[in-house]
Amino acid sequence: MQYLRPMGIKRIGTTCLIFMLFSSVTMSSSAQSADAQVSSVTLESALKRTLSNNPDLLVFDFKSASLEGEAKTAKLRPQMAVGIEVENVLGTGDVSGIRDTELTLTLSSVIELGDKVNSRMNVVSTKQAQLRAQQRIRSLDILGETTRRYINVIVQQELFKAEQRSETLARTMFQTVSTRVKAGASAPLEQKRAEAALSQARLSLLISKQKLNEYKRDLAMMWGDNTVGFIEAEGTLLSFPDSPSLESIIVELQSNPHILLYAENYRVQESRLRVVQASQQFDVTWEAGIRRLQGIDDTAFVGSVSVPLYTKQRNLGEYEQQRALLDSIASQKQAKIRELTRQLNQVISAKDQALLTVMTLQDNVIPTLESALNLAREGYESGRYSYIEWVTTQQQLIDMQRTMIKAAGLVHLRSADLEALTGLPIFSKSTSTSAQSSELIEKK
Repeated sequence: MQYLRPMGIKRIGTTCLIFMLFSSVTMSSSAQSADAQVSSVTLESALKRTLSNNPDLLVFDFKSASLEGEAKTAKLRPQMAVGIEVENVLGTGDVSGIRDTELTLTLSSVIELGDKVNSRMNVVSTKQAQLRAQQRIRSLDILGETTRRYINVIVQQELFKAEQRSETLARTMFQTVSTRVKAGASAPLEQKRAEAALSQARLSLLISKQKLNEYKRDLAMMWGDNTVGFIEAEGTLLSFPDSPSLESIIVELQSNPHILLYAENYRVQESRLRVVQASQQFDVTWEAGIRRLQGIDDTAFVGSVSVPLYTKQRNLGEYEQQRALLDSIASQKQAKIRELTRQLNQVISAKDQALLTVMTLQDNVIPTLESALNLAREGYESGRYSYIEWVTTQQQLIDMQRTMIKAAGLVHLRSADLEALTGLPIFSKSTSTSAQSSELIEKK
């Protein structure tokens, strides 16, 4: 008995990064129309539509525009100021009226020392790199969620087919039992039990169909559709990527996007520290102008220069604060690496256990139960086995088929989790969604 029907998928090219799903999964070359009912949807088209229509990613456009405005402000030099000063006007006695008025016109500004402009610009540029790293991580998270929902649809499609097979088996059993009851070879009680089993199988089929529609809607919502615009999702359930070892992943863990973000955070904090260091260098305030002495009908030039005192001491507290924040990032990075290592170990272990379950059921348990079911049915029809033996064997087979499908889904879900945690092309020898996801993010 054939219990799973592989679903073909068109091939795409590979480069690097995220979310390995099926070792034989491939993609079609064009995205599906969002408002048209199509026969099937590929993972590639699902990822493309998610990147194009997910509002979580639009936030980064506004943040990027904000940083562009911050960069314009950061590169501004100190502004010039024009001043007018009037003295000895509208007084009393010798200075009454405007006879002895002194009118001064000045131009003033600040000379920034310590390369402050470049320090400010460096802060903005590092924050822009940090934002790109955050956007990439968020994009990977969103694509990872799309991949998981896609897997749920694939798994539920197979579970629905399993329920269809279960309903067919229950209907065949009911017909066989009814024939024997009419012939007087079996008790009417067996017919009633077979009829109840058929009703239960039909109920399970309806529930499975509803759940499939639910998963399809969940997937469509990733790109903003409230209605399902496709009939099925393409994918091969029983084709798996190679299982990597924890040691091989740890070697390349420094390339993890989450770890790389700490590097960007470190650069941002370094640039902020340099701003504080630059601010320890005093600025020179200058003022120059021309003064009109009305009393003697003469003109003179005026000028002044001033510098603040004890600038370095006043900024010492800010420097120590920023330095402590910088040192803390290294500790946070090491803590993140340890946490990722623990999570990776759990994911790999769960994936291997699910894969072992699939292999055991596929190679040993299900073929044996299929043979046993044929024997049980033939034995019942010939009167050698009871109805209980037949229905028990059939239920065991159905349960094991469901278990295998769910375990296969867990293998793919854990593979997607592994890619989301590492951001690395772990299964580089297999055709995967990670390469396509990376290309989509770069284009975005």
